Amino acid sequence: MYLLGFGLAFAVCAALTPIVRRYALAHGIVDAPSSARKIHQREIAYLGGLAIFVAFVATVLVMLPMSRQLGSLLLGCLILVTVGVIDDVRDLPPGVKLVGQFLAAGVALAGGIGITSVSNPFGGVIDLSVGRMSFDLLGLHFHISPVANFLSLLWMVGLANTINFLDGLDGLACGVSGIAAVVMFAVSVGPNVHQPAVAMLAIILAGAAFGFLPHNFYPARIFMGDSGAYFLGLTLAMLSIYSGAKLATAALVLGFPILDAVWAVVRRLARGVSPLKADRQHFHHLLLDAGLNQRQAVLVIYAVVATFGMVALAANSFVKFIALLVLVAVMMLSMAGLFVRDVRRRKRAGR
Repeated sequence: MYLLGFGLAFAVCAALTPIVRRYALAHGIVDAPSSARKIHQREIAYLGGLAIFVAFVATVLVMLPMSRQLGSLLLGCLILVTVGVIDDVRDLPPGVKLVGQFLAAGVALAGGIGITSVSNPFGGVIDLSVGRMSFDLLGLHFHISPVANFLSLLWMVGLANTINFLDGLDGLACGVSGIAAVVMFAVSVGPNVHQPAVAMLAIILAGAAFGFLPHNFYPARIFMGDSGAYFLGLTLAMLSIYSGAKLATAALVLGFPILDAVWAVVRRLARGVSPLKADRQHFHHLLLDAGLNQRQAVLVIYAVVATFGMVALAANSFVKFIALLVLVAVMMLSMAGLFVRDVRRRKRAGR
């Protein structure tokens, strides 16, 4: 069944993407190389995220029975994909996009997709349901836990933006999301977790992402745009907390892009600009400036993500915690070295 879910999502996305591409080109929905941070040298069609989203939803509706949690997941994704499509076409202000992100995350949270506890790396779990309140509304039962709800919203919105920040090289965000989805599938299908619904959702997401990748890998013929990046990020965030799936695993396998996103926010705030304002100082940009081509830079990041994904699959909570600390140290040292090299290169170029 899992192989069928993966194959169906892959096939639908692979077949739908050229149709979306032709539509985008015919209506001028393209990304033009109009600024210094753009890597591509020609106009590339947008809206690839629609193909990924439609392939995911269509396969999910075929493979899984509907439930409150699943309905809220799909509705939250629909809201954020809609925001992303409008932004791809019309360039929405950052504040409007942020409101849409929190609305989508809030819908998922209201549907029962939220963090309730986190693993303690030194043993046991940390309960986050402090001050929990319950009530009924329109025949549905709801829970409000201030700390848990705040962290849930922050995690979902943060990961949606993390994947969007990562979408700077051909095939990068799509491939990383696919790898992360495969890891989430392996965790969910394993005997220690055994969550068949989450496993099916994860493998369907992986199929949709990898079905899009041949069209998006260098040289890309279509970009997924904000609609695709937001969708992949939000869905991965929801899968990591859907029915108690492993949050620590997602944090480790996506630790590299998360750290890069955190650094981007700190860097932009320090300059007095919006944290959502794009720049050209992400880790993947520094790899290009260090002399790697697009394919090499993307494959290096794939390897890093896959390596920590395998660690996440094999390790217990304490080892995952140590691995995350190692990842932070490696990331900081690598970025510092690449940043210093870039500064020196710019000084030499200035002379």
